[in-house]
Amino acid sequence: MASRSILWFRRDLRISDNPALLAALAESKEIVPVFILDPKLIKTGGSKRLAYLGQSLRALDESLNNCLQIIAGDQLTVLKDLQKKFDAESVHISAEYEPYGAKRDKNIEDGGIKLVRTGSPYAVAPGRVLKPSDNTPYRVYTPFYKGWCAHGWRKPAEKPKEIPAVKPSSEAREFPDWKLPEGVRLTKAGEL
Repeated sequence: MASRSILWFRRDLRISDNPALLAALAESKEIVPVFILDPKLIKTGGSKRLAYLGQSLRALDESLNNCLQIIAGDQLTVLKDLQKKFDAESVHISAEYEPYGAKRDKNIEDGGIKLVRTGSPYAVAPGRVLKPSDNTPYRVYTPFYKGWCAHGWRKPAEKPKEIPAVKPSSEAREFPDWKLPEGVRLTKAGEL
């Protein structure tokens, strides 16, 4: 068993139903939970989206007993620095399939970081439910839905009872303070 693994939160900002979290905990004595503030995404994010992201990160941090590392910067550089600092052997993630995420993950791996993909942020991962006639993706929702119902889906992953995590230093606690536009209200962030 490795002494430490990094859990890189990207979309799945929760501890319930998070297979990547369970895999990191199974592999290591403690985890280094991190969210990397990607300058490219922040630059293109709308004010409501960013405000909700900020609330979601605070809720996730609370569920991790204030152990979430929030670091702004180049993702490859941040991950390499964390691996070196904490002697972490691997970086656990939820698989992403959209072009930006797939390209980013390939660049991270090309940079020498071992990514361990477990689960995905989707109810059913792309390529899991295919047309039986030719093993290609469905293009129409109703046949896909029927195929999905016939295939079935996994039950939600258990919420871990305990999450041994490294306490972050003060410089790894760069929580953003994005304000909502006046008159806008958002649903409360976090898990139910």
